[in-house]
Amino acid sequence: ISRCGMVYVDPKNLGYRPYWEKWLNGRKADKDILAKLFDKYVPTCMDMIVEGIVDGRVGDRLKTIVPLTNLNMTTQLSHMLDALVPATGGGESTATIGPILLEAYFVEALCWSLGAGLLEDGRV
Repeated sequence: ISRCGMVYVDPKNLGYRPYWEKWLNGRKADKDILAKLFDKYVPTCMDMIVEGIVDGRVGDRLKTIVPLTNLNMTTQLSHMLDALVPATGGGESTATIGPILLEAYFVEALCWSLGAGLLEDGRV
């Protein structure tokens, strides 16, 4: 805590979930599906890229072109989803797409956001 009463939080201790949850709150129509897709794919991918953990075993971290943090990759994911499945001012999806198509868009955004900074050897 600083002298002016500000509380400092290290981004490593905070993680990427608060950013994702704030972004998700702006998505009214597809919020529940996106939350399930995030929980299904992102933690496993983050563990593999950042920590090198695959199926509970620690291995080598994947090599990246530029240094990436889990918060940075989550930010990229949310921007990709905004581009692929934009929301209107009220938070409603521009098109009523089904959950299968939304999952396809999510996986594409996941590949191009989390996988974008990986070297060719890490793109499994």
